[in-house]
Parts: sequence; C-alpha cells; structure tokens
Amino acid sequence: MRRIAITMGDPAGIGGELILKALPSLAGRTIPVIIGDRAVIDGLQKTLFSDKSFAFRNLREGRPGDIELIDLGMVRDPKPGITDPAYGAASFHYIVEALKLAFLGEVSAIVTCPISKASIHRAGINFPGHTEMLAHYSGVNDYVMMMANRTVRVVLATIHIPLREVPAAISAEKILRCISITYTSLKSYFDIREPYIKVCGLNPHAGEQGILGSEEETIREAVSAARLLKMHVDGPFPADTLFHRVDCDAFVAMYHDQGLIPVKTVDFKRTVNLTLGLPIIRTSPGHGTGFDIAGKGLADPSGLIEAYRVAEQMSSPKTS
Repeated sequence: MRRIAITMGDPAGIGGELILKALPSLAGRTIPVIIGDRAVIDGLQKTLFSDKSFAFRNLREGRPGDIELIDLGMVRDPKPGITDPAYGAASFHYIVEALKLAFLGEVSAIVTCPISKASIHRAGINFPGHTEMLAHYSGVNDYVMMMANRTVRVVLATIHIPLREVPAAISAEKILRCISITYTSLKSYFDIREPYIKVCGLNPHAGEQGILGSEEETIREAVSAARLLKMHVDGPFPADTLFHRVDCDAFVAMYHDQGLIPVKTVDFKRTVNLTLGLPIIRTSPGHGTGFDIAGKGLADPSGLIEAYRVAEQMSSPKTS
C-alpha cells in the first residue's frame, strides 16, 4: 500500500489543525504518514478536539485505513500565531525527514503544510520558500512552481523575487525550460498525451508590438524553440485577457502575482501548489500559515484534502 508523507508545517500555524480535520478524508487508498510533533497534536486535542480521539501507528505499522505518525519531538509547548526560530527549525526538519522517506522509497509523495518564511529565516535557514528548499536538497536546478485547481493550472517562469527583478530574470532559455518541465510533467503525472500550453506576455497588451516593452521578443523566441521540439505551445498573449477562458492544459505566467491571482480567484480553497521537475512528488495547499486564525478552530482543510488527492493522483500508476 502506498504511503504519502504530510509535513505539519509551522507548529504555530494551522497545519496541525488542518491535518486533524482532514484525517477522515485522507486514509483509505493510501496511508498518510504525518511528520511533525506529537505535542502539537496533543495540544490541539485538548483545546479544539476534546470530543474526538485520534489513533496513530508508527511508520510501517499501519494498514489500510490507518494513520502513521513520526514524532520528531522538537516542540514541547507550542504557542499559536507567533514567529519563533524554534518553530522555523522544527518545520525545516519535518521537511528534511519527509525527503529522506521519499528518497528511500518509503513514501510515494510529500504533502507539505504551510511554513513561516519569517520563522525559517530567524532560524538561520536561508530559503525563500518550500520550492527552493526542496529543489536544493533534491540536487535540482531546473524546476517550476505550479498552482492548480480543478479548473486551471498555472506555472511560473519566476517565483519568489521582487517585481523589479523580473524583466532581467526572464530569458529565452529559462522560459523554454519552464515550458519543457511543464509539458513533460503534464504527460507523466496527469496522463495528458498531447499537452497544450499558453504563455503570458510580461508587459501590458503583451508589449503592443514593442511600444510597451520588448521582453515579449524573448518570450516569443522561447515559444518558437518549444515548437521546434514538437511541443504544442502558443504565445505570448496579453495576460489581462488570457485567463477568462481555460482552453489549454496549463498557462505559463512570467511572475508570481500574474499567475497566482487568477488561479486563486477561480477556486482559492482548492488551489494546490506543486513543485515540478523534482525527482519526488510534492504538493501543498495554496495558502499560508494562517497565524491570524491559528488555534481558533477556524481553519478550512479543503486545500490540504485537495493537495493530498492530487498527490495520490500524481503517484498512481499511469495508463501509458
């Protein structure tokens, strides 16, 4: 039976609550392996889930319908909603443990609950986010971030960089790699035989033939190169009119908010973050740590449930 790891995320965030709320929807076709701190679970049991009982087995001891738990014992008395380097270190080690299991073949995929970038940085861990961290420890330089729900998939040519740095960060080679990884991943993970991809321009009106910017020439060069490699791709298109009709398998956006605003607007609760190009499968809810609602019982597990469902889909045997 396949196992899928779920990292708890920041102990001060909503990750633990999401996991406990999602558990009835997760176990069955695969065995969830929760990686985190039992103290977080016990604390939530007392404050938010006193009317429920949760049973966990150790790694490799579970059977269909069971939940396994790996307790790293890094947090003793978690306080919700605060930034703390100890919590950053804990969430980092949850991820490292999940990577070990994935590399050893113990789990088929990793689902990550949200981390606090501030806590991670205060712990001396200098990664902009999950995506870059997972790529680093996987030994991968070419990877892309995809945000997806049941309506639309969007991948990003650039990820967590300031907006002023985006034009200089865009190159034909970079965009071509982004298109190629997306195309290959759609075939291998989603069983789409001939993926169709549309690419955004960077500037208003996709540059208006150079009047509003010239970066579209670089994007057009990448699209032409992808076509020569027999990939079905078109663009660049003006981003403000591209997303109103989903008539392709994925869009390529040039920067973070250009792509994430439309996909999260369509279905925020069930938007999933995927890292493509890794030697492992990784998904995550498309939202953050929820510090403002942590510990209050208000967290919605829909994103985690959807991220787990997508991880199951991506790791299942394909027809081709």
